[in-house]
Amino acid sequence: MVMRWLKAWGAATLLAASLGAVAQDGPVLQRIAERGVVNACTNVENRPFAYLTPSGKAVGFNADLLENLRQSLSQRLGRDISAQTIPTSGANRVPFVQQGKCDVIITGFSVTEERQRLVDFIFPGFYASGAVLLTRDDQVVDRWESLRGETLCSSQGSTYNQSVAERYGVNILAFAGLTESAQALRDRRCIGQVMDEAVARLRLQDSQQWQGYRIQLPVILEAPWSLAVAKGDPQWRGLLEALALHWRQSGFLYQLESRYGLPHKHPLDPSEAQSATQDTQSLPYFLQRLTDGFARLNTTTGWNFPVFYDGWTARQFASGIFTTLQLSVIGILGSCLIGLFGALAMGASRPLRWLVRGYVELLRNTPSLAQLYFIYFGVGALLRGGLEGGAAPWYANPFGLAALCITLHYGAFAVEIIRAGLLAVPTSTRDAALALGYGRAARLWHIQLPLALRACLPALGNNMVQLIKGSSIAYAVAVPEVLYSAQEIWSERYNVVEMMLLVLITYFAAMAVLAWALHCLERRLHIPGGGA
Repeated sequence: MVMRWLKAWGAATLLAASLGAVAQDGPVLQRIAERGVVNACTNVENRPFAYLTPSGKAVGFNADLLENLRQSLSQRLGRDISAQTIPTSGANRVPFVQQGKCDVIITGFSVTEERQRLVDFIFPGFYASGAVLLTRDDQVVDRWESLRGETLCSSQGSTYNQSVAERYGVNILAFAGLTESAQALRDRRCIGQVMDEAVARLRLQDSQQWQGYRIQLPVILEAPWSLAVAKGDPQWRGLLEALALHWRQSGFLYQLESRYGLPHKHPLDPSEAQSATQDTQSLPYFLQRLTDGFARLNTTTGWNFPVFYDGWTARQFASGIFTTLQLSVIGILGSCLIGLFGALAMGASRPLRWLVRGYVELLRNTPSLAQLYFIYFGVGALLRGGLEGGAAPWYANPFGLAALCITLHYGAFAVEIIRAGLLAVPTSTRDAALALGYGRAARLWHIQLPLALRACLPALGNNMVQLIKGSSIAYAVAVPEVLYSAQEIWSERYNVVEMMLLVLITYFAAMAVLAWALHCLERRLHIPGGGA
């Protein structure tokens, strides 16, 4: 008891010395003093660490840490400082703190080797957690190794995604946030959800809707959670280190853990954390020759292109490109067929014409993302019915539903494009074909469609270009297309600029190939004397 009191007294003395330092304040402290506000990046969907009340106020474990920091800064700067939480995700919190939008990161931010190169972590950490698997009671899983080939739900930007997928051979279905991931688990799109241990335990305790679910497997990939700040400000880092030590030794963190019903955690040393390792052996041969050069580029200049020196990210990005091409090919073929038959139906009987007109107006005048969510979370959930997680039939899995949505959306535009092409065929031409004895079908196939195709090809090609770019909406339902893959990589590596550059190059290359193919087709179909 005496030793604990002495430790607390020593920590308080160190904190007071840090807060009362007369040294020149660093740039972060000066910025906070000028505006009178300390900004903290946090995840406000992570109950009980941080969540929003109905009034929009952030509360929870992390909010209490921020309030204590605010009080300490008010004492240090000699004026009343207010606190503001800035909601962030795994993909943008590091850029935000580097850009000065946030002064500190206070969230479930695990310490990894990659992150330590980008930000300064504050030790000791304020908590520690690892990954667990939340499943239904009727889902029997005896060990992590038995999950190979199965599908697990997760959130984009989670530090567990790559490690779990690489180590246990599972398919990670990563959604934009915990809410979407949880809904996918309830819809049986996966056999379990990979998530933080503390969040999973609180979910089971607090919510009636999670009755019938449980944590089955032991915790893996446990790592410390620490505050993090931008590099280059030793005064700010020193102040927070003194405060973090005070939190630990004074029992403040123990009190918060008890208040929010969290398991009591001892501080972990960063060296105890398990993280993914770099994989160079599985790279294609031609990339292995470039590995050292790109790794050196990252070390010397900070430009990080892991797809050229890490096998895992190379496979992930290549798979994303292939998935985008699949969506594009299916969408182009399907939309052109819909456009053709829809355009022909516009000249049929009135009920059929009204039906096609309703389809065209509905699909053209509503956002494609809203259509995808409706099909995936609404219609898709009904189609799955009582199906178990894992592999699903084509009509219920994310890829099939995303391809269907893209095809239907751009097919509505193709209907009007091809209809305009058919109307562009002169009446005299149709009459001449009729005079030569062509029947309805022969006249359509041999005369009208070839001429209509020549008239509408530029507009139809533009619709194809829009379709390829629009295929990126599939990322919203965890289809691992190229943008999704890039986001997963930059959420772990924090190389947004580099990955977006590769994404833009990928799309530009696809558009260039399509434009070249359309140009060749136009030249092939060109009628001499028929105009440009």
